[in-house]
Amino acid sequence: MIRKISKSAAAVTLGLALVLTGVNGAHAVDAPTTSETPAPVAKVAKKDRAAIDAYKLVKADFQVAMAAFKASKQEFEAQMAAHKLAMDELKPALTAFAAAKKVIGQTFSTAMQAAKASFDQAVAGEATAEQKLAAKSTFEQARTAATAARTAAITALGTAPVKPAAPVKPTKPVKPSRP
Repeated sequence: MIRKISKSAAAVTLGLALVLTGVNGAHAVDAPTTSETPAPVAKVAKKDRAAIDAYKLVKADFQVAMAAFKASKQEFEAQMAAHKLAMDELKPALTAFAAAKKVIGQTFSTAMQAAKASFDQAVAGEATAEQKLAAKSTFEQARTAATAARTAAITALGTAPVKPAAPVKPTKPVKPSRP
């Protein structure tokens, strides 16, 4: 209990001292402190000509690589424009192929639904085993015919249009670091 009172008294005294002396909290913010130290950088002596000459060679190679990169970037942009144009021309063909394939699937589905409805109607009620067997064989024949028609239509449709390959983006060379 005495410890709490003494801590409270110290806090009140400190607060009063700050208020009466005119010290504000802005002074504490003016001088930032950091605990991080910069990473040591290996310095090359001016007399280390071998490292400097090696850097100059690497820098010259980098400048040649950058010129080649800029040229390949322009070529890439031209290829991308051609690719976009090819994709725009291909889009209607892909849409038509998908629509034709959808129609084939819907035709097959309609034929199968009709065969199933016919089978269900024949089997419903008081059907004999012979009637059920005949209905089943009729259903299987209809299914085989619908499958054959679908396969023939897909074969007649042919293969889907192939999308052109996208051009490969050139990679930027890495700038050499100074010794």
